[in-house]
Amino acid sequence: MRKGKKKKIKVGLDFDGVVAYNPLRIFRAPLAYFKKNVVGIKKLKFWYPKQRWQQFFWIVLHESSIFPAKGADLLKKMVKEGSIEAHLVTARYSFLDTQLDKWLKKHGLKKYFKTINVNIKDEQPHLFKERMIKKLKVEYFIEDNWDIVNYIDKKLKIKTISKKTKICWIYNILDRGRVYKYKFPYLNEALRGIIVSAGHKKFNKSPKRRKLNK
Repeated sequence: MRKGKKKKIKVGLDFDGVVAYNPLRIFRAPLAYFKKNVVGIKKLKFWYPKQRWQQFFWIVLHESSIFPAKGADLLKKMVKEGSIEAHLVTARYSFLDTQLDKWLKKHGLKKYFKTINVNIKDEQPHLFKERMIKKLKVEYFIEDNWDIVNYIDKKLKIKTISKKTKICWIYNILDRGRVYKYKFPYLNEALRGIIVSAGHKKFNKSPKRRKLNK
């Protein structure tokens, strides 16, 4: 590495709700509340569609990830300029793999990820992401599902994941009041927070931009 050149920051990113804008994610908070407080299901477990008609419904549902999220252009810029090394980690089940590849190619994003990690064994999403964070040794991971953020954050506290990893949460309007130290409304704000935290001052143009505390 040349003297004075900053090391690339390893950043892991979820797909739906982080790299891709998904308007249906707004319903996640009330559904989670219903599941835990009305149905009484406390343990974190995600539904897996086993039947073909269920998988078809799941595919249609995930087609709601219509276009790149606010911050996709900044992601491209940071990768081009060598500020970050981006790794896509999606817990989408294996039958959604074709749709993901088409979407990334359509929006010109595929080439910006050093690795694209898909849940081909249909693991539980939180367990798959925990495993990939450990494997990739990312310094930051950007996620929009609060249950997954909370799960991984607890793993950080008991040191099953390196404490050097920080989990950034992209919240939505219905759960914006939840207290969490690394929360951001959009991908672009999360990326800028990461860059400022790492000392790459060239992206620090807004006085409101927060630094992630170490």
